[in-house]
Amino acid sequence: MHRRQVVRYLGAALALPFLPRNAEAAIKLGEELHLRLLSEEVPFRTLNARQQKLVAEIAEFIIPQTDTPGATSVKVPEFVDLILTEWMSDDEKAAFLPGLDEIDAKGFADLSREQKIAQLTTLDKARNDKTGAGHAFGRLKALTVYGYFTSAPVQQDILKTKVMFDSYQGSVPFTPAT
Repeated sequence: MHRRQVVRYLGAALALPFLPRNAEAAIKLGEELHLRLLSEEVPFRTLNARQQKLVAEIAEFIIPQTDTPGATSVKVPEFVDLILTEWMSDDEKAAFLPGLDEIDAKGFADLSREQKIAQLTTLDKARNDKTGAGHAFGRLKALTVYGYFTSAPVQQDILKTKVMFDSYQGSVPFTPAT
């Protein structure tokens, strides 16, 4: 994924009504939530066991593990639950959670890989719906991208963002471009 795509996806994630409107504040919030997930045992508080499994599986379809970590490797399901618990309004949860249950009720867990991809493709076309499975998938997709790209492993190892600067390097060799 190119950095411009990352910026575009983070911009899409910022369209979520419960996130700060300022991109820097939204990124900082994501980073802080990930630090909490790493530094303390944060239990799932909003998603039930079936929803946790569903969110983890869909998030891994959205950003699968390849030679880079997948969504579940950087705790995106836990990140989504934390957002649901501490940042989503009751109205937003009332639209999101039943949509997840609708996806689950369609037997998502029992489908083949190809059938799951087909169902997620259909849900992606309905991601701008105000309620239902399409709405839940749209929110989950945005939260997955948001949670993934604000995680420290992705910022450091994939985006090559240096989180901590160790010192000033004033005499770095310069090679002119040819």
